[in-house]
Amino acid sequence: MPQALSRAAAAVLEHLIKGLEVGGATKFNNAPRLFMAVCVDRLSSRHYSVAHYYEQNGDLMADPDMTFYRTEDGQFYPCSFQQDNLAFYQESLEIREDGTIVSLNQREQASQADFANTWMRNIADQQQLPFSFPENDDV
Repeated sequence: MPQALSRAAAAVLEHLIKGLEVGGATKFNNAPRLFMAVCVDRLSSRHYSVAHYYEQNGDLMADPDMTFYRTEDGQFYPCSFQQDNLAFYQESLEIREDGTIVSLNQREQASQADFANTWMRNIADQQQLPFSFPENDDV
């Protein structure tokens, strides 16, 4: 069974994707020149991408880029992690729109969920989003 994001991290991600239509994108840049902007894309009805980007030699570099699957009940599951400057890409969960799991690397997926929980906390703080996180934010 894949690991979902914590409730608090899911609330941040829900805020980031609010109102996005399939194929739509948005950018949060509430602290320019202090922190990297957060770019959010709705890839399909249930898949989303969240990324920081910087430019290197005219190319946009993901730092990082993660994809997530959202269930009908609002839980988010990390599916992939990409870090361009390290030439690193790892898909941990392949899941169809209907929720059918095609493949799962449970250890990698749990690691991505742990990272995403911390990353969403950092995004909320850096982008001055209206969230507070409890000391122990269990799923």
